[in-house]
Parts: sequence; structure tokens; C-alpha cells
Amino acid sequence: MAPPTNPNPADSSAKQSLEAGLAALKQQDYPTAIALLESLTQTAANQPSGIRAQMGLVGAYKATGNLKKAIALCSSLAKSPNPQVKTWADRALTELTPPRPPKPPENQPKSAETPPETGFVAFDAGTKSPEKTPGGDLPTADKKTGFLPLEPAVEPGNAKSQPISPPHPPPTPPIRPTSEGGHGGTAPTETAPDTAEISGENSSASPTDIPGVASPDTYQLTWREAGRAKSPRPLKPLKLLEFRLQAVASAIALFFLARFVLQFLLTNTNSLLVQLYIFSRLPIFAPIQLFYRDPTPFVQMVFGLLLASSPWLIDALLKLFCGIETLRGSVLSKHSKEASRVLRSYCTKQNMPVPVLKLLPLNVPVAFSYGCLPRFARIAVSRGLLEQLTDEEIATIFARELGHIYHWDFAPMSLALLVIQIPYLIYWQVAHWQERLCDLMTIEFFRSAVKFVAAAISATSYGIYKLLRWPMLWLSRRRVYFSDRTAAEITGNPNGLTRALGKIAIGIADNIEQQKQTSFFLESFDLLLPVGVGQAVTLGSAALHAPLEQILLWDVSNRERNWLTVNRAHPLLGERLKLLALYAQFWQLETELDLANAGVPEQPRKGKLSVFKSILEFKDSKLFLQGAPFFGIPMSLAIVGVLWLIGGIFSRTSIWQLDWLWGDRSILWGCLPIGFSIGTLMRINYFFPDIIPRETASPSLPEILSNPESLPLDAEPVRLEGQLLGRSGMSNWLGQDLILQTATGLVRLHYVSRFGYIGSLWPFLFKETTRPSDLIGTSVVATGWLRRGATVAIDLESLRSQGGRVSDSGHPIWSAVLAFAAAFWGAYIIIQGPR
Repeated sequence: MAPPTNPNPADSSAKQSLEAGLAALKQQDYPTAIALLESLTQTAANQPSGIRAQMGLVGAYKATGNLKKAIALCSSLAKSPNPQVKTWADRALTELTPPRPPKPPENQPKSAETPPETGFVAFDAGTKSPEKTPGGDLPTADKKTGFLPLEPAVEPGNAKSQPISPPHPPPTPPIRPTSEGGHGGTAPTETAPDTAEISGENSSASPTDIPGVASPDTYQLTWREAGRAKSPRPLKPLKLLEFRLQAVASAIALFFLARFVLQFLLTNTNSLLVQLYIFSRLPIFAPIQLFYRDPTPFVQMVFGLLLASSPWLIDALLKLFCGIETLRGSVLSKHSKEASRVLRSYCTKQNMPVPVLKLLPLNVPVAFSYGCLPRFARIAVSRGLLEQLTDEEIATIFARELGHIYHWDFAPMSLALLVIQIPYLIYWQVAHWQERLCDLMTIEFFRSAVKFVAAAISATSYGIYKLLRWPMLWLSRRRVYFSDRTAAEITGNPNGLTRALGKIAIGIADNIEQQKQTSFFLESFDLLLPVGVGQAVTLGSAALHAPLEQILLWDVSNRERNWLTVNRAHPLLGERLKLLALYAQFWQLETELDLANAGVPEQPRKGKLSVFKSILEFKDSKLFLQGAPFFGIPMSLAIVGVLWLIGGIFSRTSIWQLDWLWGDRSILWGCLPIGFSIGTLMRINYFFPDIIPRETASPSLPEILSNPESLPLDAEPVRLEGQLLGRSGMSNWLGQDLILQTATGLVRLHYVSRFGYIGSLWPFLFKETTRPSDLIGTSVVATGWLRRGATVAIDLESLRSQGGRVSDSGHPIWSAVLAFAAAFWGAYIIIQGPR
């Protein structure tokens, strides 16, 4: 719609200057914006266009660090007779001059600080001790081995970490003007109110919709620096005996799963060799007799050796790939005297030796503990953690790791880490070395043969790595709650731990943005890290663009959130920070985040007479449809029971044609995949709705995270633009590490070839030559279905680069293929009958 004509040339010129200034502000061309808007405020100060120009100037001054001018301008606007302008100015002043909470007297409860009503909630991602200097105390990794390092070596000039600030947005296509004179783009930008809004004609206008104020592009993270308890009251004792028994049960489950995987590999390897021997009659393909033996004693011996030598094996692994070194007490005291004091006092109190301290020369803030016995325990921290966290925050992280050692969960987790490292190292090193071998070969046939074999080994190893994590996921989640609570009790500082966890998440996301990929170290050591990498990718990057309470709302409010974490190694970060806030309330402290009272109140327990009603309600809920493929399996068992009953009834009559149904186990085993198939087909249309280009949304990451009711079933078709990050080469042929860097954060992408894994590994077999990994580092448009669960991801439909290259994904196709394959398999089992 064309703007209405203005008979006054001066008004027309002022409007053009205003639009040009606001456009420059949106494009972050602050000098031009300031020049245009300042000239307008001088000529039309009391007119609506002049007021809008002053609002825009506040954002420009704030972005350039000229807070004095911004505050002065807001003070002037606060005297405006227009109530809407006055309200906006008052809120902007609150954000520009956040009050620091007063320090209460010792042993007295702190008064709650009223949080600001706008987007500027008190956080600061870059808060750290002012005395932190790199000096020469922290070693750098200079390890020259034949292996690919877990993370690129840190350059000496970058050893000192800088305060965390919003990263530069990725390259995006040029901003397209809209029909109304605005500008469209992928990054959500706040637009200034029009003349009618400023003059009060539109009372529904939001006073925060002003350029540069409370928008994702200029939001700055600050922390409240809430205090700690000097003498905290003890919390209810933990049930450690039950927890330790469950940890042992998890390790036993890992043993049986590893034994099953090994036996499966040995049996199928011999079966393949037999087929090759029959075909070629070459002795080299004769089956290996050793593979026919029971692998149980071998697995028992390997598990025993791995557990007993876990401290030294993990030391060697980290030394080889990261250059880990001993963390001297003087270095730790320099960064955190409280951490040194906590280590000594807690170990003395619990009559346990002080763990060996290790230092990882990495900029990403991480910490973890490992070992087999408390006397051989280690606590490893990274240089990034020591530099990016304050004294008391470092102490809370060390207290967490002491909790892991005292609870004894560090031993089974160390064993699990070494077990899953075996297939992970095979996946990583095979993918790396095949590139070097192919570079040395000149004959294309041998190059293709090496790639074919290496791709099969690497992909299979990665699948085994993901499978072997499953038995330890419950323990990995459970132990985090225990260690967080122990850290809060040891230090009396749940607010400090809240800030530490938030900064770790932000630091991990920042590391991924800097490295342009998820490092092998972060993925392979994910089980031991304080914050899950999958969580940190999205939450850590979004925390720089919106308040933490806003982006963690799903974690504390969604009713089905606990069901959606069963395949995650870490509990929801929002749940953890809410518990820490509750500890702070229990000790009558001001909370760092306003999460203690957030969430859904628990429903009253229902009586026995309403059990049937509860089942009916569950059947009609989204969660039932979300898990329909898995709920279809027990439903199929009910059908088997009915068929067996029919067979039993007819077996006692003269109708013998149906008596075979009684006790037929082939029906039992055949109905299980059929139930899975029916459940998959039930939800496929809900899971993959049609994508209509004109109706496809382009939400910002804070908008995605702010919806507390969404489930993965609520698949919203989206179209996002940004830069594609991830590992290059064969290590990413299956889409293991695909991340879209948008203007408001990072989002993981899920990809499957239209021809399945075969199409991903060997696309030349189907004339499909573009993998997503081929587009790494380029600006792309990702179209697909948004999944909001414990983490945020997009199931891709397509990836399109600016150069016109397209990589299509086949999620709906392979969901249908899987469903029909399961149905045919079940029918085949039933037709074959009992054996």
C-alpha cells in the first residue's frame, strides 16, 4: 500500500529522513543513523516524527556505548505529555541504568528485587574476575601426533577470553524492501511505532517496539549477582544407597548391551565371510573360528581392565588429543581461592583424598571428574572455565565435581566413557585417515574403494557409539541433580552455580560458532560435561538475545517435558536452575533468576475410580500421538491376548480351524512390529504437515523457545536463513553435525537422504551428489519442520545455498518406508508360523 500523499513538503522531507535513519539503524549503520536522526530532532523536535527520531537515537546511542546521551534523551522524553511516550522512556531508563541490588547484612534475608518489566533482565554473560590474566601459568597445547586433535590449538594471542557478547550475525541475503517502506530479513527486528501510535491514536501499540531497545539485536545480558548464604540450613539427606544401586544397574545394562553388539558384529562378519567364500572359493575369506566363541569372558575382562585403569587411560586420551597438563595449586588459587579452600575443607570433612587436578588448554568452559576410586579421582577443568567464570562460580563447579566423587557415580560414568570412546574413535579416525589415504592415491578405482569401506566402518561405528550411550542416560541425568544440590550445600551459593551453568552454556555455543563446528571433544565427552552440548547449542546462543527466564520457560512449564528427556544425557537446564532458585528461597536469598515460582502447578491426585477416565484422556492427548509408534507395541500385545483367547475358546469346540491361534508365539512376535507400524502411520500426517511457501514462518530463536506448550508433534513448517556450520568430510556424511547459525542463535538440523543411509554414504549410486556437508560454510535457506522438545531441531525438507545448490531430505518418505517395512516384517513372521 502506498503511503498517503503529504501536501506539506517539509513534512514529506522529515518523513523521508526518519525512514532513512531508522533503516540505517536496523542495518547497524549507526553513524549514518545518528547523523540523520539528530538533524531531524533539531528541526522537528516536538512533532511525531521528531519524537520517533529521538526514540531511535536512544537505541543508536546505546549500541555505540554513548550511555550518557541515551540517558539524557530518555530523561527528556520522560517529561512528554504523551503517556505512551512517557511509559516507554521510563522503561528505557530502567534498562539503561539497572539498579544494583543492595548487599544485605549477614545472616539476614535479602529483599527481593523487582525485575524490570521489559526485555532487559539482569544478566551478564561476560562477568568475570577483574584480576584474571593469562600470564604464563596456563599451558598451551603443542602436541604433534599422528592423530587429529580434538579441538584446534589455541592461538597465543587468543588465550585470554574476552567478555561474552552477542556474536556478529551470519551473512544473509540483502534486505528486501517491503511494500510499506519497511525492510524484510531473517533477523527479527523491532520496528518503531508509526505516527498514530506516538500520538496516542493506537493504544494497543507496544511501547517496547522501538529500534535498539529490548530487541534481539541490541539486547545485552547482565547478571543480578544475587548473594549467597553464609550458614545455610541443611537440606534433606539424599538417598545415596538407592542411587548407587541404580548406578551399578546401569553399568550392568551397559555390559549386556556391549556384549550383544559385539556378538552381533562377530556373527554377521562370519556370515559375510561365508558368503564371500562360497562365491570366490578363496581361502582368505574363510570364516574366523574365534568369532564363533561366546564373547562374554572377553567383554568381562575388557570392562574390568577399563574400570581399573580408567584414570590413566582417560589421562592418556586427553594428553594425546588435547595436551592436558597438571593444574598447579598456585594457578587455581590465582583464579579462585575459594575453590582451593573448598577442595581442602570438603575432602577433610569427608575423609577422602584431594583429587588430582588437571587443566585442559581449551577456550571452551568445561569441567568433569573421572576415575575408578576416590584416591585416584581426577577433576579436569579447561582454561576457558578459569578465565570466563568468577572466583565463587569456579568454586561451585569444583564443588559439583566433588559431589560426583563423593556419590561414586564418577566411576561407572568413567567406565561408560571409555566404552563409548572405542567406537567413537574408530568413527573419527577412519573418517580422518581415509582423506589422507585418498590424497596419496592416483587411481580413481582405489580411491572409490577406500571411501566405500571407510564410509561403512565410520557410519557403523558412529551408530554403535550412539547406541551404547543409552544404558547410561538415566544415570547421567540423575547424577546431575545430586551434584547440583551438593554444590549448593557445600558453597551455600546456588546463585553462583546458576551463573556458572549459564556461562558454560553460553561458552559452549560461542565455541561452536568460533570453530564453525562441534568439536570431537565436546561430542565424545558430552556424558561428563556440566551442561549438555545439545542444550547449550540453542540455549547458550539464544541467551545473548533474550532473557533467560523467557527462553527457559518451556523447561519449567511444559507438562510433558519429563517424557521428552528420556533420550538425553542431561536434564533440562531450566529444571536445574529452578531447583537452584528454590534452594536460594529456602535459605531466604534473592534468586538470580525468577524461576522458583514458574511452571505448572501439580494436579491433585485422582482416585482409583478415575483411572479409566485418565486412560481415555491420555489416549486423546498429544503425548499419546507423539509416542504412537511405541504405544502401538503394548496395544498390539492386547490384540495378541484377544487372538489367543479366541483360539483357546475354539480349541474346546468342534471348530478346529481357529484353534491354532491358541498359544501361537509367531502371532506374538509378529504383532509387535505391526503395532509399531500402525502407530507410525497414525502420526505421520501430524508429524510432517504440508509445507506451503507463502505460509511458512521464519521465527526468531527466542520466539521458538518462548512457547511453553509446544511438542515435537506440533511440527511448524519454517524457513530460516543463515550460515551452515558443522564438520566437513566423511565425519558428517550422515548429518551428524549440522547447525544453522541464524541472526538470533544456533539451531540443529536433522537430515536423512531420500535414499536413506545408503544415499548419504554413496550418493553416486543414485545420482544424488549434494550432501548437506557439501554446503558447510555457505549461506543457506533451511526449510523443514520445527521440533521443540528437550532440545530444538529442524527436520529438513531441503537446504538451498545462494549458489543454487540444493540438498533434499526425506524424513516423511523414510517414516512411511519404516512403517510399511515393519508391517511386512510382522506379517512375514506370522506367515512363517512357530519354529
